[in-house]
Amino acid sequence: MSRVGFSRLLKRYATINFSFAGQGFPPVEAARDLYRVSSTFRQAITDVQETINGLSHDGSIPGQAHVPLTDYFEEDGIRPPYSASFDRPLSATQHSLPPSATLVIVSAQYALGKLLQSWGISPKSVMAYSLGEIAAGTFTGSYTLPAMVKLLARREGLLEDRSLFPNKGGLALVFTDGDSIKQVLAKEGLLGTVDIAGFSSPVVTCVAGDAAQLDIVLKKLSNTDLSFKRVKLDIGMHSGHVQALADHVRSSPDIFPEKDSKDCKVLPGIDHWSSLGIQLPTGSPLNANHYATVLRRPLRYRDCVQKIFEKHISEQPEQDLVFVDMGMGPGQLYKLIMAALEHTAEWQRGQVRAMASIDPVDAGDAKNTLGWAK
Repeated sequence: MSRVGFSRLLKRYATINFSFAGQGFPPVEAARDLYRVSSTFRQAITDVQETINGLSHDGSIPGQAHVPLTDYFEEDGIRPPYSASFDRPLSATQHSLPPSATLVIVSAQYALGKLLQSWGISPKSVMAYSLGEIAAGTFTGSYTLPAMVKLLARREGLLEDRSLFPNKGGLALVFTDGDSIKQVLAKEGLLGTVDIAGFSSPVVTCVAGDAAQLDIVLKKLSNTDLSFKRVKLDIGMHSGHVQALADHVRSSPDIFPEKDSKDCKVLPGIDHWSSLGIQLPTGSPLNANHYATVLRRPLRYRDCVQKIFEKHISEQPEQDLVFVDMGMGPGQLYKLIMAALEHTAEWQRGQVRAMASIDPVDAGDAKNTLGWAK
């Protein structure tokens, strides 16, 4: 999508939602392309890196084993960002590494939002999917850049704390609705073995928990008509696997995001929809308690999409609505939005749309076209 294309889009669509993606597809190629051709995108990434440098220098966050974001996006070759595994945490490495996947995902979406704003495109609302909570909050200003960097650094450290995660976890996508998967789990005697971690769309439900228990569940599911996909994650986010982490965060509010937490709250001007499936009121604190709640509760992305649509139709029925997938990946959020709304008359006549930010060449190989930079 070119700048001219978006200018035309802006004239047609009066109401825009930015949908921020979670930890699934780090947008390395698209972000690198934008970093090279857009001074606005490049400045936003530079601002993040300068914030990291300052906080590392004064000891607010640990010294970085990663190459700077600014250097990373200048590299000629494509290196995937670093993701610490259960068996090989970041603390075990001794050499320079690519930036973390979480930092790339959050920073790239924040920078993309700033780029679109520079084109005169501002959303009426933002919506988040899991880790996207941090990206959405940073874009709206609810998180300052120092708070965002500290939050990501502490998040990385806690996810490597084996006292909180003595066993591996896991997550899988089951291609059915939440009620159907509950019925199957109950029939197989597996209800409570793993948790429903996310109601992503009417046709996609996340299940997560201890890896060994998840393996048992998926083996049982393989004997049913349901199809599923195991996700390459060692932490069972939004399930009982992160209960100890959520309890730790909630009982230690001074560490998330420390003394500056009083400044981390939902600001007026842009509606902020949470992974919890609710609109957060202006002034709502984005503190340790909120983060712990998001970690442990199931994602209700489907509910967010439906409620934003219903609010729009109620308040602005004469105007069009467009959801913009900020993930710069293979259109995953776009597909979830489409699945939630394609049955509506407004979708079918083109009054409601969802846009992927780039088109995948081959999602299996995790390669993309230039996307926004074209």
